[in-house]
Amino acid sequence: MKQLDPFLHYHPVAVNTRYVISAQQQSQCYFVRSGAISMYRQPDDILIDLFDAPTLRGVISLPADTLSTYIIKTLVPSEIAILEREKLFALLTEHNLWELFSRHQLAIGSMVIEKMFKLITPTTYNVVRHQLYELINIPTEIRETILAETYIRSKTRLSRSGIMRILSDLKDGGYIVIVKGVLKEVKHLPENY
Repeated sequence: MKQLDPFLHYHPVAVNTRYVISAQQQSQCYFVRSGAISMYRQPDDILIDLFDAPTLRGVISLPADTLSTYIIKTLVPSEIAILEREKLFALLTEHNLWELFSRHQLAIGSMVIEKMFKLITPTTYNVVRHQLYELINIPTEIRETILAETYIRSKTRLSRSGIMRILSDLKDGGYIVIVKGVLKEVKHLPENY
C-alpha cells in the first residue's frame, strides 16, 4: 500500500513494544514498514502468527462482545505508523484504493484459512510438521531468537512432552537440525510418523 505512504508518519519502535487491540481499543491500524511483529490472543496466550514487514494489522473490527484481547509485539527494531481506521477508510476512498485493499484482504483471508487447516490436521505429528515448515520460513534473524518447542506450543497448545518427543525423533532421524533448541534446518520431513 505504498500509495498511502505520504499520509503515514512512521516512527522507530524498540524491540518488545506492545500494542493492544480489544473490543474497547480497536480504532487504530498499525502499518509496519520495517521489522517484524508477533500477534498473541489473550487471555489464553495463543500465538496467532509472526509477521514480517511490510504488514498492516488492526484493520478488521472485533465483535463488541468479544472477550479476547490481541497483543502486537515488536520482535526486532521496527518502523510503525499508527492511523485511525476511519482515516484509513477515508484515504482508501479518496485515492480509489478499495479494490487493491480488498484484494489484499482476500489474500490474507485465504492464508488464514490455510493456517487453520494446518492446525486441525488429524495427528499431533502433522501439526508439528506444518509448524516446523512455517518456522523454517521465518527470516533467520527472527528465527534465531525463537525456541522451536516454544513456537510450536504457543501456536498449537500441544503438550511440551509430545512436541519434544517428536522433535527429538526428527533430529535423531536426521530430518531436522536443532541447536540449543533453535531450528537451523529442515530437510524433507516424512508424511507419517
